Amino acid sequence: MRLQFRTSIAVLLCLCATACAEQQTAAVGRPNAIIIREFALNQAAITLDPTFGFSLYRGTPGVPPRQRAASVGRAVAFNVGDAIVEQLRRAGYDAVLSDGTTPEPDGRALIVTGAFRNINEGQRRRVGAENPSLSAYGEVDYRTGPGAAVQRISNFALDSRQVAGSGGDVKATAVRLGHAIAQSVLDAARRNNWPGAAR
Repeated sequence: MRLQFRTSIAVLLCLCATACAEQQTAAVGRPNAIIIREFALNQAAITLDPTFGFSLYRGTPGVPPRQRAASVGRAVAFNVGDAIVEQLRRAGYDAVLSDGTTPEPDGRALIVTGAFRNINEGQRRRVGAENPSLSAYGEVDYRTGPGAAVQRISNFALDSRQVAGSGGDVKATAVRLGHAIAQSVLDAARRNNWPGAAR
């Protein structure tokens, strides 16, 4: 008798949990936009090409490493974000790149945020063996409206050395990494049955 009671309680709890999960999934509607926020970067995570940074004028110092690192970091962050937006638009989604200063679209949205773990500029003078590398991690969150709490849809951690394709400079590597991140966003959207619009 006791065993039957425990079994029936366990079955009842499983049914309730399944019903709650289905309600939560059904309540999450297709996002109006996908907002790509600029990825955060730490200058300590940037490794510069040691063969660059010199001055073409004798006796004058080149660009300070801190300034070069900031420039490389901003360029990589923009190229990754731009590649993500481009790939998502090709798949039929309304995607925007947000720098944090412009207003973001209202309504339901997927929000992609992340940070760089490593930015290695490689050695650009070694043609064919430049070997730049990038690694980033982030989240894909779902927001029902402005100011509303976000719901985590998925996480990602990607390294350019594990992404198909190789060669080129740090810009080409950033574009490849951006496409890989966009693919993980597309996978999250497809798991939630949010197909892109036909264009």
